[in-house]
Amino acid sequence: MPWDDKTKGSGPWGGGGGDNGGGDGNSPWKRPTGGNGGGDLEDQMRRMQERFRQRGNGGGGGRRRGGGSGPNFGPLGILVLAGIALVAWLMTGVVVVDEGSRAAVFRFGQWQTNFTPGLHFHLPAPIESHVIMPSEKQQETQIGNNSNEALMLTGDENIVDVRFRIFWFYDPANPENYILNVDDGAELLKASAESVMREVVGKTKLDDVITTGRGTISEQVKAQLQALMNDYRAGIQVQNVEIQEAAAPAQVRQAFIDVVNAGQDAEKTIQEANKYANDIIPRAEGQALQVIQNAEAYREQVIANATGEAARFNAILDEYRKAPQVTRERMYLETMERVLGNTDKLVLDSGSGAVPYLPIDPNRSNK
Repeated sequence: MPWDDKTKGSGPWGGGGGDNGGGDGNSPWKRPTGGNGGGDLEDQMRRMQERFRQRGNGGGGGRRRGGGSGPNFGPLGILVLAGIALVAWLMTGVVVVDEGSRAAVFRFGQWQTNFTPGLHFHLPAPIESHVIMPSEKQQETQIGNNSNEALMLTGDENIVDVRFRIFWFYDPANPENYILNVDDGAELLKASAESVMREVVGKTKLDDVITTGRGTISEQVKAQLQALMNDYRAGIQVQNVEIQEAAAPAQVRQAFIDVVNAGQDAEKTIQEANKYANDIIPRAEGQALQVIQNAEAYREQVIANATGEAARFNAILDEYRKAPQVTRERMYLETMERVLGNTDKLVLDSGSGAVPYLPIDPNRSNK
């Protein structure tokens, strides 16, 4: 290049001085210190500007290394480059939001609107920018991986080891809250969940924590944690709280297991007793009801028989009053018939004229 030429008196900076005498004659920034060669700094700057002006206009000035001429786009080339630059700048305002995501749009850092899935446009950068959030992708936060997080104090002053996890989503309705209001939403959720779990466990007895109360604890933690996220405007929706493990510390775990097993055995015995009671009590009640019904039926039968006998006696009495002798004989004969009806003796009236002949009744011996 011309400015690399070390020949005396040549180059764009003007001639002047020798290689060793009179200072650096090729420096454009210093006035030559020896001899009369070269002009002052202003002349050198003028010559340099003229040199670049000629190069830009395609003049016959200096040539590029390798002998090629400098580029010359011309007015049309400049317009094309400007158009390409403009299109590229406008393309920074094109937003493609995938299904299951939301985009928050900011103008100079201030939130403006949210974009749903699809193709959208906003003002190009740096006027407006956007952040895409996976609002329908389930996130998971694990709590209790170390003893500092897992060990908690129950309401009856026992220590319990609780390990659980939180399933949550970025709020699809307000993704800007997660971007603007919290620095690290996942860490905020983890710290808040641990705090809420400690509060709920601190109000619950140990037996409920490690046995039948897990579902209730999970629901309480979910509700309180969601309320806390809403207060923080963190842009987080809590889907579920799952207690993976709740047990006594390892040092006393076996003793608690024995207590739980004894409780389960007692519960089993109680259930068997209830089963037997549910079987025997209905049967006893049924038998008692049957006895009562039989007694009532017998009472009705006795009353009916007594009523009938009384009515029969009254009827006989009426007949007796009409014909006492006939009634007495009839009653006597009916009585004798009932008494002697099933005996083997045969009674004959002496005045009947019947001839005794044995066997009188061949079928009587079979009776």
